[in-house]
Amino acid sequence: MQRILPTFCLAISFLFSYGKAIAAAEDNTQTLESLVAEARAAQSRGEFSQAADSYRKATALEPSIPELWANLGLMEHESGKISEAMKSFEQAARLKPSLFVPQLFLGLEYLQSDQPAAAVPHLENAVRLNPNDVQAVRSLGRVYAVLNRSEDATEQYLKEVQQAPDRGDSWLDLGTSYLQQTENDARVMTSTYSDSAYVKLRAAEVFAEEGKLLDAEEAYKHAIAIIPPPACGFAEYGITLLRQQNVVAARSEFEHELQTHSHCGLGVLGLAVVDAASGNQEAALSRLEPIANADPVFVQSSLSLFRGSVTPEQGKSLADLARTKQNGSSPIDLANLIEVAFLSDETPSAFNLAQERPPSVALTAAAARLAEEGKYSNCDEALKGDLSAQGSDQQLLAFCSYYAADFQTTSFAAQVLKKNSKTRVAGLYWESKADQKLAIAALVRAGEIDANSPRMHVLLGDVFREKRRWDEAEAEYRKAVALDRKNRNARLSLAITWFAELKTDEAFNLDESLLTEDGTDPEANLLAGEILVQRNQFSQAEPYLLKCANLKPELVPRYHALLGRVYTEIDRVQAAIAEYKLGLSTDEDGSIHYQLARLYQKSGNQAGADQAFKEAKRLKDRRNDRARLVLEQSGTDVSRQ
Repeated sequence: MQRILPTFCLAISFLFSYGKAIAAAEDNTQTLESLVAEARAAQSRGEFSQAADSYRKATALEPSIPELWANLGLMEHESGKISEAMKSFEQAARLKPSLFVPQLFLGLEYLQSDQPAAAVPHLENAVRLNPNDVQAVRSLGRVYAVLNRSEDATEQYLKEVQQAPDRGDSWLDLGTSYLQQTENDARVMTSTYSDSAYVKLRAAEVFAEEGKLLDAEEAYKHAIAIIPPPACGFAEYGITLLRQQNVVAARSEFEHELQTHSHCGLGVLGLAVVDAASGNQEAALSRLEPIANADPVFVQSSLSLFRGSVTPEQGKSLADLARTKQNGSSPIDLANLIEVAFLSDETPSAFNLAQERPPSVALTAAAARLAEEGKYSNCDEALKGDLSAQGSDQQLLAFCSYYAADFQTTSFAAQVLKKNSKTRVAGLYWESKADQKLAIAALVRAGEIDANSPRMHVLLGDVFREKRRWDEAEAEYRKAVALDRKNRNARLSLAITWFAELKTDEAFNLDESLLTEDGTDPEANLLAGEILVQRNQFSQAEPYLLKCANLKPELVPRYHALLGRVYTEIDRVQAAIAEYKLGLSTDEDGSIHYQLARLYQKSGNQAGADQAFKEAKRLKDRRNDRARLVLEQSGTDVSRQ
């Protein structure tokens, strides 16, 4: 508020030029001019109630001046008289809708009082009146976020970081908004387009990002079985196989990608990495050089996908060979690209805030030729000048911009695709991929700027935890707790991470301290219940689980499965059956179906038991097949297992 007060006070200086109007209102004891002077003096001393009294008398003398009502509202707000302030701001806005401060404060108050819909028109007016006010822009973004208008929120947060690029909280807002949009897209994709190749491909990509390579492998098989297969599906499947050291099968998938003529550079890039992993560095370099010459940005952004596919020694050997053969006149430092991809943790920035959009200089056919030649950055530049174009232009733009690491353009193009029912699922796919990249980049940028923000560390920890990178998640949560020892989100997230790392005692002790502070916290109760179930302390677990009524939807099936286990062990058969049936979606190895079958047998339902046993065996066999594949690929003699 201190930033706004001095600025707004300048708005009433005009009163002193209205001598005739003031003279008409003057009485024997006090004039409007003296009331305003008293108010400003009281305001400068921080005596806001006294300032409000003076402004209130001034509005009684001259109720038609909107600036007086606005200043009265401001002083009432500073005095904590919110309802009175709202009335004063509303009167100011009625008299002069173009007055910035009443619109801003009405929006802020409605947002604060959990009336986001009422806040929207006022904050939109405030941003329209003063688009360079960071507080107005940020507040409009937040109200859009509350209303789940994530794309509108992201648009405002992008403006915020352009206006305040050195503020960590601005980047934090933007990263959070991109994450929300990614979640929204995933929800729509799985609920509406579950049979689409795009959805199956995205599911496989998420598994691969989380390190669940066997799940990713199965999902990729489903995606590429659809005719026509999605672009880069075979190549991405090859990357997953290569990360599992299945070099022969990976090479086959990369070659299959080339046969589809999808213009996916990952196929050629994959063959180069296969050569490197096979010890043929000369062949690898001969494949890499033309790709890098065509588009070094593509190589820089995509080669890191293969991290872990070659040993550090193989990566260093390839980089050394590239450096030896480096042509002094070549602008491409291929050796550095290789080192960054395989030997460092460096991540290219996903943002270019100063980016200008050039006019479109090529037709779709010409841009498609650029894509075919692996010149994704040139294709991106050719098409992105007209983001309002429809159809194939936008799909090609999304493809090229993504592989040119221009994720902002990918996101913009995807939003256009989403507006057309025929291309909506493609838009959801590309937006999900691009926004995830942008979210992580924004959060990392926030961390670089503001290393002392507990909220930022919690969000970074959440990102790492979702990717099952437990060590990094724990480190971020510890930083948050060190900065704010009372931060519940950080402490609960740390406890959950400890449990995932099998640090059960530490997790339970921390969780118990949270429940001592708030015994109704559903997630803390769920964690306590799960730890006690793992310890076979079923009677002790039940009271915790019964306090989980208000869990997030994604945690509800797990809650029912745990409660089913408790009821099974304390011999409440029908209750256990009911709970297990609600938790079947969490069964990955057949164990829940097996328990359900045993309960059906116990209750005399043999038909139900037979069906549950059958499904349990199917899930168990699938799990064993995956485990056997891992053992075979690691060189273990499975006959001795």
